[in-house]
Amino acid sequence: MNNVLRCPLCEYDYTHLIGTIEVIDNDEGQAIEFIINHKHSIAIKTKYEYRSQGNIHLLFRCEDGHFFIKSFDGHKGNVFMDENTLMDELTSYLNEVYQNEKNLFFTLSFELLGNIEKFLKTQKID
Repeated sequence: MNNVLRCPLCEYDYTHLIGTIEVIDNDEGQAIEFIINHKHSIAIKTKYEYRSQGNIHLLFRCEDGHFFIKSFDGHKGNVFMDENTLMDELTSYLNEVYQNEKNLFFTLSFELLGNIEKFLKTQKID
């Protein structure tokens, strides 16, 4: 099966969609809000290279415990897939925080939401 999504870290094919991350920008190179699963809002002000047109990111976790994000970012009529360095950094952060997690979870928890917010609060505008 060639069309099965695999974890980019370990190639495991047992992956679970945990949630969506929508990025709202101010059209001036800054992200101003992250909306998680269409209901949890995180106000933020950080550098963001993409503008408007449907910035959406899908957060996954494989059954070996790795997080990864599939990104879709619109910018001036183009959609870029998996080129978002902020999402790459978020993935690395989550994998570091949960590296010793023995009880795997495959849903959005308030703890995970808090860790996403904690990461975003460390981001600065260049």
